[in-house]
Amino acid sequence: MTGVIKTYLPDKNYGFIKGDDNKDYFFHNSSINKNDLHKICDGALVTFEQKATPKGYSATKILINSDSNIKYKIPDDIYTSKNNYIKGWENVFISNWIVHSSSRKSPDEAKREIIESTKLVGANSILNLEYYKTTGSEPGTGYGTYYFTIHNFKGQLANIGKKSLNGEYSKEDLSKIDTYAKELKEKLKEKTEEARVKRIYFWIFIICSIAVSWIVTNNILASIISLVLLMLGYILSHATDYDSWLEEIK
Repeated sequence: MTGVIKTYLPDKNYGFIKGDDNKDYFFHNSSINKNDLHKICDGALVTFEQKATPKGYSATKILINSDSNIKYKIPDDIYTSKNNYIKGWENVFISNWIVHSSSRKSPDEAKREIIESTKLVGANSILNLEYYKTTGSEPGTGYGTYYFTIHNFKGQLANIGKKSLNGEYSKEDLSKIDTYAKELKEKLKEKTEEARVKRIYFWIFIICSIAVSWIVTNNILASIISLVLLMLGYILSHATDYDSWLEEIK
């Protein structure tokens, strides 16, 4: 009998064939000729033998007649999972990079941030996604210190896909995350270093300004100027870290 693969779940190693008799036939990878396993995809033309079972119809001795040079289709959005797979998709490439995000506002905001960061590296999924909380602090408006919750996510970058006769991406196309991530990491590290140097020059300016104020003014006015400059320095010179959200697995 002939038919076409209607649905295939690569993470489960099974799927369904729509036979030319318009019936659905369940199949498992073990029922496919081992030389054809790399051709499994939705829409592939097949020949098979039918078998009736208590749970329905199944296909055995399956031969796939489609071209072996099959490409992948990918999801339209970023997929995430707490596990090391995405249900219904194949892990085409699992990268050697971890992506991080954090937000004081909400877990949803942190989730949006990690998804946007994933797009920057050219990945379409995050595996082993983990949510956790940390505590931040800053001087309060009155006495004491103000503590607040920081919402965090981290996960491993990957590209998932489904083999398809209408696929647009080769396995090589989806295996470049590590290259893209390394290039982006180097650019971001340079940007972080530039920010660090600017902070050094800024504090030199603050210190010199304070010194001059003590030399040319009286002590009270110098104290006021020093306090204002120190407050300005604290507000404007917080460390800017552009690259820590992208981490290579050592």
